[in-house]
Amino acid sequence: MAAIERTAYPRFTPSLTATELQRLYAPTEEERTFVTTHARGPAQHLTLLVLLKCHQHLGYLPALADVPDQIRRSLCQQLHLPPTTYTVLEATRTLARYRYLIRTYLAITPYTNGGVRVVIKAVHQAALTMSDPADLINVAMEHLIQQRFELPAFSARDRLVGHIRHRVHQTLYAHITGPLNAIQQARLDALLHVNDGPSEFARMKASPRQATLMHLREWLDRLTWLEAILAPQPLLTGIAHTKIRQFAAEANALEVGDMRDIHPRRCWSLLRCFLAQTQVQTRDQLVEMFLKRMQRMTTAAHEHLHELQDQHRDLEEQMLAVFAEVLDEALLFPEDDPALGEGVRHILTTHGGVATLRAL
Repeated sequence: MAAIERTAYPRFTPSLTATELQRLYAPTEEERTFVTTHARGPAQHLTLLVLLKCHQHLGYLPALADVPDQIRRSLCQQLHLPPTTYTVLEATRTLARYRYLIRTYLAITPYTNGGVRVVIKAVHQAALTMSDPADLINVAMEHLIQQRFELPAFSARDRLVGHIRHRVHQTLYAHITGPLNAIQQARLDALLHVNDGPSEFARMKASPRQATLMHLREWLDRLTWLEAILAPQPLLTGIAHTKIRQFAAEANALEVGDMRDIHPRRCWSLLRCFLAQTQVQTRDQLVEMFLKRMQRMTTAAHEHLHELQDQHRDLEEQMLAVFAEVLDEALLFPEDDPALGEGVRHILTTHGGVATLRAL
């Protein structure tokens, strides 16, 4: 059963600001005329107006006892009635007449006059891609509002949505497991066997580790193992990808004992979807690990290149400094002067000698 707080089902809020009261519950002149035309007496005017404005805001007629006192007092002020004026618990026939008048005035169709068919059609279609009951309830409500149907009680809609969801899932389970032969069924069952160590089902839930060469090879072996279990993708043709992911997430959240306790058809369906999703994730993780490893290698190569460039830059600067001294010496003597040779040899000797400089 879905919690009403997780849905968009309209309901009264604990308190409203003056601006919100004015925007949501202030009656127009036309609505005032409607009230005075169809109800007699101040209390009756208040009752009909309360029901009208609440229906406009909520999409359904609430019980008068559930209407917050803040709204009642605000509407008393709008009708220029004493704040002590209360809505009256009209007779069933009168309330039925008020309900009919409001529906006619707002051009709203009762839920019982076709609303169930609208919910069944909308939720059946949505359940092929959605699983969360709250989301399905919101879809049902959206279609009812679009087609101007009165909203039913939340509990009634919750039960109907749950029934439709269950029926759609049973159809999907049958579609997923129909092509399975006995060998494939036994292989899926084997995933839940616990022998000396953890089950294969638990192994499927493992997370990738650091992108080292050893772990990369381990994850490649994991992909080979997963693909050898079963090739589920061709057998999942026609199932929405979002539904496969939802069933896979459901399996991932269950333990081995929980999986064994559910109906075999549902168990096999969840396992097949989980296997398909795990294979996809493992491939993605392998690519990610490979890219991380390549990035590390590229980074290390860049760092080594920078080190070599720094080393060669120092060497170049040293050799240029020696050459600059040779040029300076050459400026002091003519080219055929023996003293030039002596000066160059002295410079070379100062910097370690010809052999040393050549070795650089």
